[in-house]
Amino acid sequence: MDVALRILGDADLANDVYQEVFLAIWRRWDRYDDQLNWGAYLYRVTIRKAMELAKRRRPVPATMDGREPPSAGADPGMAVRFDELQQELTKSLARLPKRQADVFVLSRIEGLDHAAIAEILDCSRNTVRVSLHRAIRQLARDLNGHLS
Repeated sequence: MDVALRILGDADLANDVYQEVFLAIWRRWDRYDDQLNWGAYLYRVTIRKAMELAKRRRPVPATMDGREPPSAGADPGMAVRFDELQQELTKSLARLPKRQADVFVLSRIEGLDHAAIAEILDCSRNTVRVSLHRAIRQLARDLNGHLS
């Protein structure tokens, strides 16, 4: 589960998040329900902790929508613009409402379908669809000046 790495773009920070998730579960172990969907729960907690750290640090994500950064031999101006765009995307994601940010990360970065996201976030597919639409619309507004 490399969701924290994809959100934060830094392996050390992602490892910090995974440790925080482990500690959070360990501290509350006696309060968990036997029927808990652990896969969905781990996704939710990891995304929440990574987004909290992203809000505090504003790092650059490892990739943006599955695209690799320009190679070292690419036009330096293009590499700078790509880095700036990644930074703006991270800032915009941190400003989204929690549900929208979670849905966007799971859909566009993790590549999950609406049914899987609905199960992970314990909501309906329609909620996923609407949240994703709103997140994309807001991110497009936020990033509009950086895409021209």
